[in-house]
Amino acid sequence: MFKKILLAVTPQINTETAPKAAFDLARKRGAELILFHAMPIGKDAWCSFEETIPEKELIESTRKKIAEYYADDLKSIPKHSIRVVTGSVDERLLTIIHSEGIDLIVMGHHTSAIHRPDSMWGVVNTSIRKVCSNVFCPVMVVTNEMPKGADIKRILMATDFSTPSDSALCYATQLARTNDAHLDIFHVLDIGQTRPNPKYYMQKMDIFIDKAMERMKNRYAKALDGISHSYHCWEGIPYSEILKQARWVDSDVIVMAQYSSSEEPSQPSIGSTTIQVALSPGCPAIIVNYRPRACL
Repeated sequence: MFKKILLAVTPQINTETAPKAAFDLARKRGAELILFHAMPIGKDAWCSFEETIPEKELIESTRKKIAEYYADDLKSIPKHSIRVVTGSVDERLLTIIHSEGIDLIVMGHHTSAIHRPDSMWGVVNTSIRKVCSNVFCPVMVVTNEMPKGADIKRILMATDFSTPSDSALCYATQLARTNDAHLDIFHVLDIGQTRPNPKYYMQKMDIFIDKAMERMKNRYAKALDGISHSYHCWEGIPYSEILKQARWVDSDVIVMAQYSSSEEPSQPSIGSTTIQVALSPGCPAIIVNYRPRACL
């Protein structure tokens, strides 16, 4: 697991978060590390960037700058390479992921946001969301530093009992077995962010919690056999409660499903629990896109 890691690099990313996590993971697991950067340079009917500077020259110049910027960190990672391309980040990533057999992408949030008066936090269209919606390998989003040595000893898996969540849980069990980690399975009874969910006011909340706990045990018992685990459930706003739970149990990483099949990548909304959790301060979040996995 984590034999070939791709780190999306940009000067706007805090070097103590995503890059440090990728470097530590690569060192600890003896993995190959690919530093990737895509420049969105295009052409139109009147001109091309080639008229200003040759594309190959720009790519080589950028590659050298990246190599110099991370020179000290890369000294201890013998298997590494730097790939610089032009075009859309998510589209070019698809090519390299399939050709190189990448099994983990590491990304970070920008240290400074581009000013857009028509946007607000949680609504802006992000490269992270585009990438997560279009690639098949897991994406680790790192906003705060990972534990020293990139140890993964406690994993929080957030589930809503959907098919994508089942696929993400299978990935979480694999991660737990590989790292001999404890796995917390967590379900939030969504009471509604703007409008109360009326069904949760018809009976005592304990009744709904007990049903969800029983459902988790029945649904995931087979997959969790031999893994140290526990179940948790209560009501609230999903993204907020997931962040709280991760903080309370001192999780090293959160695993969640990406619902690319039901959400339009170009229309991100504040209702995206996965993106809200990933971009909030806290432990790293691994976003898992749906793939058929047999573990249940």
